[in-house]
Amino acid sequence: MTEALAAVDVGTNSIHLVVARLVDGDRFDVIARDKDQVRLGQGAGDMKRLDPDAIDRGIAALGRMRRLADAHDAEVRAVATSAVREAENHDEFISRARDEAGIEVEVISGAEEARLIHLGVLSALPVFDERILVCDIGGGSTELVIGQAGDTLASRSLKLGAVRLTNRFLSGGSVGKSDIEACRRHVRSTLYAFAPSAEALGFDCAIGCAGTIEQVVRLVRRRAGDDEPLRTWNGVTASAEEIRDVASDLA
Repeated sequence: MTEALAAVDVGTNSIHLVVARLVDGDRFDVIARDKDQVRLGQGAGDMKRLDPDAIDRGIAALGRMRRLADAHDAEVRAVATSAVREAENHDEFISRARDEAGIEVEVISGAEEARLIHLGVLSALPVFDERILVCDIGGGSTELVIGQAGDTLASRSLKLGAVRLTNRFLSGGSVGKSDIEACRRHVRSTLYAFAPSAEALGFDCAIGCAGTIEQVVRLVRRRAGDDEPLRTWNGVTASAEEIRDVASDLA
């Protein structure tokens, strides 16, 4: 039997585990999943510290995931992204993960995060030969990648995560039009840094991944009266107009 591999993604909002076996040398058979919304990162600007309670939640989740990986005799690889990357006390989280949960967590750069997201998209969708624009909206950051044939042509990690933006612009008891417009102006101004690369390189296909984008597409389908459960969200499409309509409804 092929050795099982366990991948752990320690994000700003959630920690994810996927346990899989390599099949036929070029694809993965997922045999277990776990997810815990631990909210490691908080803050409207730089997430400079991980709160003690958040660290406790994260370590508890990692311990459970370690046990699940061990049940499948899986080798574990864990990476941490925006919240842990920015935190001044990230060494505390990493040492506790190692000592208490038995997981060695690697803190990766925004560029490495973008590269891995690109590879993940290529393993999930038949777009290897197309020039693609990938957008991954996480809790603390958004990664943008333009790639083709496995090569990354341009990438950027931007501090535009859903948790970060909510804390900065939309955390009051009531949210008004001025709050939403201020958030939109901030997003547009931050995205401006990537615009020259996108315009110069161009792309054939835009691909969104991670939970925020999945929920938007889920709402697009629901708005169209289609609530039928899907086995996978890979390859589900939505038009720019449909996404704008959902955003308008939410606002």
